[in-house]
Amino acid sequence: MTGFLASALLLFAIAVVILWHRLKRSDALGIDGRLIWVDDGRRTKPFFNARYKVFGKPDLLYRVNGGVLAVEYKSRNGPIFESDIVQAKCAALSARGDQYKVSRILVKTGQAEKYITLPRSDHALYREIESATILARKAKNGEAVPCLPAPRKCRSCAYRDHCLESVTG
Repeated sequence: MTGFLASALLLFAIAVVILWHRLKRSDALGIDGRLIWVDDGRRTKPFFNARYKVFGKPDLLYRVNGGVLAVEYKSRNGPIFESDIVQAKCAALSARGDQYKVSRILVKTGQAEKYITLPRSDHALYREIESATILARKAKNGEAVPCLPAPRKCRSCAYRDHCLESVTG
């Protein structure tokens, strides 16, 4: 009977460890961390960094060893574009403005994923996205901005049928 009880306790302990490990892994992304923020769409207010005057919303924020991981998920099956990385960096800088210490980003599509460690200083991170930020501000103000069509990007663009600059080559 004592052997049976010891075996039952051992199996129970193993089950608890397995359950704890599964709960620790927050979702199908396989990220070891705790999910702390989710973008619920239009009703979710974007983060704002007042110093650099940038807005942004990552899709998810996880508390992980070393800080906070911001996740930018793209539903397409294509590659990761530089614009995806810039968007994720802008969202990370914005979240930093609301006291989330984002130290890494994950950009993920249906076929690719890329982790990027961010600079510690907000200024260094802003410098990495500054030129894109300037272009975005110009476009928002109605100014003409350079068009840089690329066949890979044009093929996956929602506006390709209405764009005069589209190259689907």
